[in-house]
Amino acid sequence: AIDNPVRLVPTLKEDNVRTRFLSHDEVQRLLKVCKGTKWERFHLLILMAITTGARRSELSHLKWSQIDLEQGLAYIPTTKNGEPRTLPLTTPVITELVKLDHQQDLIFNSKRHPTKPYDFTKLWLKALDEAGITNFRFHDLRHTCASYLAQGGASLLEIAEVLGHKQIQMTKRYAHLCVNHKKKLINDHFGQLR
Repeated sequence: AIDNPVRLVPTLKEDNVRTRFLSHDEVQRLLKVCKGTKWERFHLLILMAITTGARRSELSHLKWSQIDLEQGLAYIPTTKNGEPRTLPLTTPVITELVKLDHQQDLIFNSKRHPTKPYDFTKLWLKALDEAGITNFRFHDLRHTCASYLAQGGASLLEIAEVLGHKQIQMTKRYAHLCVNHKKKLINDHFGQLR
């Protein structure tokens, strides 16, 4: 057997932390395009991704039995990290869900194969192109959710809870977006100290 001398060279740790998120204008353009697509549930899927921070696989496999319309919640039994998670649903999401046919098991099912999720990859790429959005992946909708929460004053702990992060380390990438809220918080509580 030939010994590989490269195996002794230590590999450098790659910094793959990506925090691309949509601007408010990009969100509006994307949602507008999604409303006009051939798949009537596409807008709802994208709206849920932005407002819940759920992963693509979590949404694709979401079942009607996991939705509580009265409480406005979706239950993910097992996430990527093996933990269950509850997703609060916004009023516009609930309104769209109520309008849909509940005959199939999956919310975002394939028309051809109702027991499988709809493959929206081509639709997604076309929507990005039509909305003029570049350098963006579906997973970045999670970053969009977290970034908007951070800019709105949510704590890193709250963002971690929404995204289902077990480790706060994963959420720290949004810390720089919390600066204005932290500044206001400090001033509100200690601004009168002299």
